[in-house]
Amino acid sequence: MYRINRPFLASLLALTLVLPLNVYCIGTLLGAGLQFPLFRYQQTYLGTSLIFLTRDLDYVTTGIRAGRTARSIVLGCVGTLFLIAAITTLIIRWQAAYDTVRKPLALLLAGACVAYLASAIAQYGPLFHGPAGFCIPVGLPLIAGVAWWAYNAGEDDESDGAGDLPGPESDEVPSGDPR
Repeated sequence: MYRINRPFLASLLALTLVLPLNVYCIGTLLGAGLQFPLFRYQQTYLGTSLIFLTRDLDYVTTGIRAGRTARSIVLGCVGTLFLIAAITTLIIRWQAAYDTVRKPLALLLAGACVAYLASAIAQYGPLFHGPAGFCIPVGLPLIAGVAWWAYNAGEDDESDGAGDLPGPESDEVPSGDPR
């Protein structure tokens, strides 16, 4: 079992919000961009855009975006909600024992990873390439790795290592019997 350091885990979770999830290309090189959990940076022949998550949701609710793109945006929003819920869970339960936080945190992170993956598949297809263009999900391995590490890690204790040695199994003195 790996040892966990809570500030390091908090740094990894912050990194999942800062690093891009997808690098994508629109259609036949009509544009390209980076998708982050909270916004998208996009360059097209029409200009450069910074599209926040709230604007994407507005496009879906007003009907400007529909079909596969709308499903992709909604799944991306669900992934972002899972990611924010994981960060909130870690912050709220900061003082609690890590064993009580480990499973919900890992499940929320895994849910975010699955939602982002489903979002990319909904937009570009199962091979991340289709008529809408292509994408490279660069941030998903990071989120999956943080989820795996959060689930498999244990609490970091402040001992000097002396308590890590196993103790004797019994108080009996070995008799020298070869059995």
